[in-house]
Amino acid sequence: MQPTVSSWRSSRSRLIISSLQVLVIYMKMVSSQSHNHLVGGSIWSIPVSNEFYITWSSNQSFFVGDNLVFRFDTGLYDVKQVSRREFENCSAENAFRTFEIGPATVSLIEEGMHYFICTFGNYCFLGLKVSIQVQRQPPR
Repeated sequence: MQPTVSSWRSSRSRLIISSLQVLVIYMKMVSSQSHNHLVGGSIWSIPVSNEFYITWSSNQSFFVGDNLVFRFDTGLYDVKQVSRREFENCSAENAFRTFEIGPATVSLIEEGMHYFICTFGNYCFLGLKVSIQVQRQPPR
């Protein structure tokens, strides 16, 4: 007995639905493993020492899919993602991304080093900058 067109379509529909269910479960697992990091553990502002954000980031683990949350007052601070050279020089001539409205959430979509500074006044020179190392998601 040969399968009919309607039974073939029914089997195909069940396969598509099952595949979509697996995809939804996978996406929920991946998204539930992401983490929102409140930069500095508080508001994005001039720190008490130039080492504050360096110390904070060295005590964190950042993975692809995580988010950085910069809490700041719009018009008083900003966040710019910059190159290492710009980070070291506190300049943002060719910023990769700019966030001027706070709070700002930055999705970490690729592994590697990422550099962020504030370009208001001399805030960056006062320590308002952070660098992070983003890693692939750890194996489950």
